[in-house]
Amino acid sequence: MRAKVASIIFRLAVSVALAVSAALLVDYLRPLPAFCDTGGGCETVRESALGRAGVLMPSLGLAGFASLMLLSLWPSRRSARFLLGFALLGGVAGAALLFAQAFVIGAFCQLCVVVDVAAIVAASAAVVMHRSGVAFESPRLSTERWLWGSASVLSIAIPLLIGVVQPSPPLPREVVELWKPGKINVIELSDFQCPYCRRLHPTMNAVLSEYGDKVHYVRLNMPLKSHPQARDAARAFVCADRQGRGEAMADALFETRDLTSKNCEKLAEGLGLAMDAYRSCIQDAATDARIDAEIARIRSMGFEGLPTVWIGNERLRGLQPEAKIRDAFAKAQEELEGSSRRSAGFLWGALAAGVLGVGIVALRMGRS
Repeated sequence: MRAKVASIIFRLAVSVALAVSAALLVDYLRPLPAFCDTGGGCETVRESALGRAGVLMPSLGLAGFASLMLLSLWPSRRSARFLLGFALLGGVAGAALLFAQAFVIGAFCQLCVVVDVAAIVAASAAVVMHRSGVAFESPRLSTERWLWGSASVLSIAIPLLIGVVQPSPPLPREVVELWKPGKINVIELSDFQCPYCRRLHPTMNAVLSEYGDKVHYVRLNMPLKSHPQARDAARAFVCADRQGRGEAMADALFETRDLTSKNCEKLAEGLGLAMDAYRSCIQDAATDARIDAEIARIRSMGFEGLPTVWIGNERLRGLQPEAKIRDAFAKAQEELEGSSRRSAGFLWGALAAGVLGVGIVALRMGRS
């Protein structure tokens, strides 16, 4: 009976690992995650050297755990050796990945932890199965194979289906690429000589200050040819941004009427920038290259005029009243707090009900 329980625990662990590996694959394929969208440990792991492997890790997980399930359902003496070896390899990999998150990255991805722990549990159960000889035995009934096979398919299909059904943000890809998970994302297009951009700036600053670190803010330069001083102002912003004072420079640029390169330099001095580095940056071809790249990105978004700002999923074009801006921030916060919870809740609820049900049926079949 102990061996039978071990085989059920093994298949439960593998089923959970399959589901969460599929969820991780969805998150790596989408512009924004659908399941681990917290902006905390998940984001840190995604941005680490380990996370930059992209779809490779969850793809290997899916292939490995699917192989373990197949080996357990069609066992023989030869396949049992493969099952034990693969399970132990997975358990060691899971322990190593937990160690890396704890002591190298310094943060935990919730989904990754579930997969890693499931791999360790599966390896432990595989050892018990191998010692008892149950790994050499075929399931008593074809019904058991059908049950666990269906559980495996559903474990993979549910998160993949959610990834397809749950809509991605209805925005241009060029906007979503700038987003940061777990934040209210604000993307603003700027021409520092645009009179309406200048009027919008104080209102945006006031609302942004109220939300603080809940916001991920990106300013893109869009100096119009009709504004002769806008390009010099954009260069000043870029060079201040290199020294970590981009928004302080933006405030100064919007407050002054003189946007000539000479006055921009005075503004840089007033902000306490390293002036040698600032002057070198102004002459650096990379500065204009960045501005040109931002202009190209903006045009590919479908540029229609200034000012334009994206607040969450909503695009506001033209000078907007403060109430409209606040309403867009409120909606973005509501969407942020609700979307990932609904998806994750549905996934884990459906998975728990289905896989646990299969485990109970399999256990009863073992007793009969």
